[in-house]
Amino acid sequence: MRIAIIVRSLKYGGMERAACNQADAFYLAGHKADLIYFSNKAKELQPKEKGVGLIHLDLNSLLKKSFKGKVWDLLARVSNTFFRKTYPLVKGYYTSKIFENEFNKIEKEQKYDLILIRGQGTFEQIWRFKDKRSVRICVNVSKKNYSTFIDKIMSKCYYNNVRVNCNSDGSKDFYIEKFKRENVKPISLDSIKNPFFTQKVIDLSNEDNKNIPKEPYILGLGRLVKTKNFELLIDSYVELKKKYNITHKLILVGDGDDKSYLENKCKKLKLENDVIFTGYESNPYPWIKNSEIIVFTSKIEGLSNVLIEAMCCKTRILITKSPGGMVEMMKGNLAYNIAQNDKSDIASKINTILIKNKEYYFNDYIKLLSLFEPSKVVDDWINIYTKKEYNV
Repeated sequence: MRIAIIVRSLKYGGMERAACNQADAFYLAGHKADLIYFSNKAKELQPKEKGVGLIHLDLNSLLKKSFKGKVWDLLARVSNTFFRKTYPLVKGYYTSKIFENEFNKIEKEQKYDLILIRGQGTFEQIWRFKDKRSVRICVNVSKKNYSTFIDKIMSKCYYNNVRVNCNSDGSKDFYIEKFKRENVKPISLDSIKNPFFTQKVIDLSNEDNKNIPKEPYILGLGRLVKTKNFELLIDSYVELKKKYNITHKLILVGDGDDKSYLENKCKKLKLENDVIFTGYESNPYPWIKNSEIIVFTSKIEGLSNVLIEAMCCKTRILITKSPGGMVEMMKGNLAYNIAQNDKSDIASKINTILIKNKEYYFNDYIKLLSLFEPSKVVDDWINIYTKKEYNV
């Protein structure tokens, strides 16, 4: 089979890494795979397998090549001034046709059997492209339990009469409720997990990094933005030091808009020597492997790649309750490693988990990681989306 995976960009992020892994997985399973991306900005990733085709379609440049395209882009910006969030919707009406023309050129020699479009940021640019071979992969969830008029219009455009897939059952449950609320009727709504190459993560985790401290540390990893809620992790760390006399450092790996705010917070709390901000790390896995525990305090989270990578690296894990697919991964002994969104409960759970040996969780990790085995995931895609009833 020939498979196309389409993603907005190849910057370093969970969605982009998942797209690369997916392309690699299909290729290694004996299929022809192409990874198509739109933006070259901050490009850092690409598939590991050389046999995967890498195709850049710069929709923005193609849009602005013609006078009509420039006028349409201006119209989209004006629309967004009066109706917030409509810029991608209006712009996508035009860029969808550009994409379809370019895609037809790519398919001239051989047609694709399956077209996987990853993430709202991707399919909002090509939302009118509703080819029967395509599947829109959704990972974003939210705490919203209501929909505005604009939300309903966008969902109708993005999800109605298309095949939708989620990377976790928790995300799927969110979209079931969302679609009911917004009267959206997709052709199908399924759940297939992302493929993970466990050994690749393990190999990268063994790379030497002289910046990693020798003393024990607690780890927070991800974009330093409000959704990831690192402020709660810092508050929980203060509780740990006060109540349990924990001497571990707290290390935050990542960059983002909240970095200055979080650094200032640590200064006010006199934690400059205890909380270390590393900035962006191209290979975060040695940090995960050498940590005593990694803590997830996100307000919302589909199914974090970092959670799976932490299992690959065999470190201890604590998550907080949040909408999405994180909780469903906490099976076996990990079922006790879920905290309320409360600094005292997080501190108490961290203290309890640190008492246990890392090996205590290894059997659970092995069972859970089997769900992400690349050949199994590829089989799931082929079995579900080549069924006769889906070929509508």
